[in-house]
Amino acid sequence: MARILVTGATGFVGSCVYGILQQDGHELKGTTKSRPGGHIVFCNIENASEVGALIGEFRPEIVIHCAAISSVTSSESYEYYLSNTIGTENILKSLSSTGGKTRFIFISTAGVYGNQDTDSLSENLCPKPVHHYGMSKFCCERLIHNYRDVIDYTIIRPFNIIGEGQSADFIVPKLSHAFAAREPVLRLGNLDVYRDYLDIREACEIIRHITFNQEAVGETYNLCSGNPVSLKELLSLFEHFTQHNIKVEIAPEFVRKNEVWRLTGDATKLKKLVGDVVPAIPIEQSIQRIITAQEASLR
Repeated sequence: MARILVTGATGFVGSCVYGILQQDGHELKGTTKSRPGGHIVFCNIENASEVGALIGEFRPEIVIHCAAISSVTSSESYEYYLSNTIGTENILKSLSSTGGKTRFIFISTAGVYGNQDTDSLSENLCPKPVHHYGMSKFCCERLIHNYRDVIDYTIIRPFNIIGEGQSADFIVPKLSHAFAAREPVLRLGNLDVYRDYLDIREACEIIRHITFNQEAVGETYNLCSGNPVSLKELLSLFEHFTQHNIKVEIAPEFVRKNEVWRLTGDATKLKKLVGDVVPAIPIEQSIQRIITAQEASLR
């Protein structure tokens, strides 16, 4: 069993990863800025002293770095770089002083790709991020390469991870609430966008697999299904499973000037590592579970 630090352990992805590793029996420590308890402790990764004290005391063999501002709609651009980029460097600097070589899993984002002249995004494309979230994560990726002498890193670029308990800032929980509540009107932004969706349970199992696979050291992987789904198709799925029709209005305030129109991952490299089983959970099953959980919460 390994001694593992999971940052952002109460977040959407971090809590799922933490739960899986806990079931495996590893010695765990998690960080949070909101809900400490048990082996999950308060730690603001923007504070170098707090990070240094935690890592110096726990001395993790593995760090799975999930903590980040992940919404692309934050009004303050500096927050992305303070939390995502400076926070990541604080962790890397602290690890460099432990004297050993730490396994480091960085949860980046598919947002680093931006708009590309191809329908399927592979890991060897040159990143062209168009928003501060993607830019801040790409800065982190470059920083990680500078610390390769003290960490055995793997960079993971998730596309759209979906499941129960996700923040309402994201499109699937927004749709889920609107349809489960039988709202008559739903205001959205651009409808002609395509995204690549992967169930949270499958995503976190893949993260675990990558963490303990030596073939993944020094590599970058898309965390994706490889299947493009348009927002219009997503709306149709919610209509089908709830038997509710909703009027969609285009809200100018939700229309992004720097929209990424097609964000679909090439899963070829990932499948070579984990097997040709991605996606194991079809999007229809994920949406049904999300709707069921949402309807139960509204009763």
